[in-house]
Amino acid sequence: MTRSFNKKENILIAAATISSELREVRKIAREMSLGVMNAKAISHRAGDTARGFRPITDFIDEMAHEIISLVNQISKQSVKFSHLAVRHRHLYQTRIHYRKVIDQGDAVKYIKSLQKVMDKVSADLEQCRKSFVSMTRKLSSLLEDIHRSTRGAQIISATSRVEASRAEGFSQSLEVVANQVDNSTDNIRTRLQISHEHLIGVLNLLSREE
Repeated sequence: MTRSFNKKENILIAAATISSELREVRKIAREMSLGVMNAKAISHRAGDTARGFRPITDFIDEMAHEIISLVNQISKQSVKFSHLAVRHRHLYQTRIHYRKVIDQGDAVKYIKSLQKVMDKVSADLEQCRKSFVSMTRKLSSLLEDIHRSTRGAQIISATSRVEASRAEGFSQSLEVVANQVDNSTDNIRTRLQISHEHLIGVLNLLSREE
């Protein structure tokens, strides 16, 4: 579902929301990594009965670290995104101000100078808009990379339940790991969807400025 922006919700809010959601995704991925360390310790104690569970913990650990790495990449881009959001708002409001002054005709003797300034602001705003569109698409692509990295989670969690059931005396503890993988990846996907909706909302908002 595409997110729509109203007068009270602007690009700055979108930037802040995306940053917040990404922080939560990183936190969830780190918790997954810590959970895997615990699962490895349990499977080690379980011995041969949990032999099939060990490659699964390796996969989950690799997935968690990949998500953290991607989120770190996105975080660097989201800082630039936030800076662009501030610049875009400043230029947009400045152009509105100059347009209002020119339209009211309160400074007729300065109209040529004002028009030159407004033309420069408009050009800067257009360049900022283009940079914003490019940045938004780049962020969207990185979000999709994270989503792709979680696609094998359902298969892994199902497999881990089968392997956990074979680890006599440790099955309940290992079953908890499978549930954590399911819950964590579902939570990550939800937060990625929220971020993606905000990015689409930003693109729609920017497209109306063309």
